[in-house]
Amino acid sequence: MQVNPNDATLQDIKNGSLVTLTTRRGSVQAKARVTTDVPEGLVFLPFHFSEACANKITNPVLDPTCGMPEYKVCAVKMEVSK
Repeated sequence: MQVNPNDATLQDIKNGSLVTLTTRRGSVQAKARVTTDVPEGLVFLPFHFSEACANKITNPVLDPTCGMPEYKVCAVKMEVSK
């Protein structure tokens, strides 16, 4: 997962830290990559890897217009794994 340096500092997250991302649909753990590629206030988690798949914790509800699932955006709690 990718996190902005300012957000990482607030949570004491370093490059390579194991982070738990939790939504109301579940949790996944992923290694952090601290980068300015992600804007402050957002995190990015790829959906390509089964061991930490973003689709497991996002909303599968279909968009009424195009029929695509809402896998792109959701609120998430981020914390260093213990």
